[in-house]
Amino acid sequence: MKFLSEAGQRELRVAIEAVEAASSVELVVAARQRLRRWPSANVAIGVMCALAMLAFELYSEDYEFDYWAIMVFPLLAGMIGGLLVELVPGVQRVLTPRRVRTQNLLEAARATFYELGVHNTKGRTGLLVFVAIRDRSATLVGDVTVVDKLGKATLDRTATAVAAAIPGGAEAVARALRDIAPALGKALPRTADDVDELSNLVHVIKPERGPRRFVR
Repeated sequence: MKFLSEAGQRELRVAIEAVEAASSVELVVAARQRLRRWPSANVAIGVMCALAMLAFELYSEDYEFDYWAIMVFPLLAGMIGGLLVELVPGVQRVLTPRRVRTQNLLEAARATFYELGVHNTKGRTGLLVFVAIRDRSATLVGDVTVVDKLGKATLDRTATAVAAAIPGGAEAVARALRDIAPALGKALPRTADDVDELSNLVHVIKPERGPRRFVR
């Protein structure tokens, strides 16, 4: 099951409904293909490939290269190396400093929290689950009531569980979200007058194409 397929999003929507049925939390899930790029990774791999090709051309005892090849082939090798970073997400993750990945994740999640109006619930019980798929990272941003009742440590542990589930697809992430329903229900029990203030649709963010679409 692809993470952003309609079937995957339905699984996540069912998990959202399960959490909200068990608690007064207004759960919002936003998924993004990738965080902001860290171009140094592309540059590093590109330079390494270019230097490796140049060294091969200069010191190879089995092959001789024309002057034009000595100039052009390293450039081509560098371009191919930079492209490989885009095609293999794991390379980008390894070469991007952890602090940069964490900062990009938190900035994107906090911006999404306000953009989607998660802070506008009557009881300040909004909770955003922000998932960066290619980066295999996730974070939870809770409104003041959620943070007060659950604590930051609990939110961080849940974010770790969600991130670990990303390779398993939307179904695994949905399962991780359903697992926190009892804890949310205990800390923030559902009340008789509780209403659904925020949409249960999964917010799919595709910055490379611009618009955000909502799948029912």
